[in-house]
Amino acid sequence: MPSSPLLTNPTLRALVAIALFTYTAQNMLNVSIAPLSRALNLPEWIVGAAVSLAAAAVTALSQFWGRRSIAWGRRRVILLALFLALTAGTLFSAAVWARAAGYIGAFLAAGAIMAARGPFFGAAVAAIPPTGQALVAEVTPDEASRVRGTSAFSGTINLSVMVGSLVSSALGACWIFGPVHATPIFVLIALAIALFWLPRDGASTRPRRSLPRLTARNTESEQAAPASSTEPVTNYASGATATTDLPPRVRWTDRRIAPWIASVFGIYFANGVVQITMGFLVQDRGGLDPTPAVSVTALMLLANAAGAMLMQLIVVPRLGWSPRRLLRAGMTLALVALTCLTIAPSLWALAVSTFAMGVASGMASPGYSAGASLAVSAREQGGIAGVINATGAITWIVAPVSATALYGWMPLSPFALALSLVALSCACAWWLLHRADIGARARD
Repeated sequence: MPSSPLLTNPTLRALVAIALFTYTAQNMLNVSIAPLSRALNLPEWIVGAAVSLAAAAVTALSQFWGRRSIAWGRRRVILLALFLALTAGTLFSAAVWARAAGYIGAFLAAGAIMAARGPFFGAAVAAIPPTGQALVAEVTPDEASRVRGTSAFSGTINLSVMVGSLVSSALGACWIFGPVHATPIFVLIALAIALFWLPRDGASTRPRRSLPRLTARNTESEQAAPASSTEPVTNYASGATATTDLPPRVRWTDRRIAPWIASVFGIYFANGVVQITMGFLVQDRGGLDPTPAVSVTALMLLANAAGAMLMQLIVVPRLGWSPRRLLRAGMTLALVALTCLTIAPSLWALAVSTFAMGVASGMASPGYSAGASLAVSAREQGGIAGVINATGAITWIVAPVSATALYGWMPLSPFALALSLVALSCACAWWLLHRADIGARARD
């Protein structure tokens, strides 16, 4: 099997390390924010509000950062994003300290925590995946290497979920405020990696190259090419000089990528529902009290992340499957796993089902990322990387509120909604992508 781009590209290796520490810091906040809200006598609704605000920031800014990682340079974009993350972590830590010491009231503390975890951290983490995905697209010219690269990069983020949960649990066992005050330290480590190991733009082993403007002729030919073609993707960026031209935006309704978005959207929404409601499920179906339910919920989420990480870092790079085949297999498995989770009568059944959901995500997500990026031109990689990152984030704007509200009304209702969306996306993966492929060949 050819070497992964993670092993051969110094910029990508640095970005992976930065993503690991930054997302670990973010997940430390995710794990601690709910217990903190009660420890500090804050209203519980700030948890959902903070997550939704962060998701809105990621959705709004992902394509902004992706395009500018090419126009401004990756180092500049990442340093700016990490400065925002450091501001967020420091603000969060300071607000918790001030509230615990009695220096500020509940209203001011809630506002500071929502701002830190919402717009600030959301804006920061919106930059890292698109920058990494755009670089993966640049250094992986063919379908097989693109799948390996996107899978490995996504697997690193799932690894950070596990690390963040474990570190937060260990620190929280000693001191409930420990994970919060450790968050800026992890961001500082990521910032140090960016300063010392992220190559300067234009000073890497490969010279920075411009992306020429698309003409009507090559736009037509690119739109006609099927996304999962086995032919190498033409790199229009080769052999040119540096430029600061901003790459074009990629529309969500673009006929080249709309079938891919429709084919994966359901599993992202379902993952949001499962993660938000898991704390309720372990209590209602396992008969647990709130205190032991915290650790069991963490184990369930770890099982989900482990399934995704196992597939993305180990299995998918070795399968050699096309993006379309990965997406179809992942969505089909997600439909089965979510059905089992919906009717799971015990904690063991819940654990197996949520692990299977992680495995399904570990196949569907790399298939979607690779397929969508192969569907557009080299000049549009910054834009499509932003769309790829925002597709998952947009579900988190509505999933936290809708899932909790529906669960309170009828416990099975959020899963019925998630199942219908997964079934719709699965049908799109089998039918809509097939039609898109036939239409592309007809245009050829």
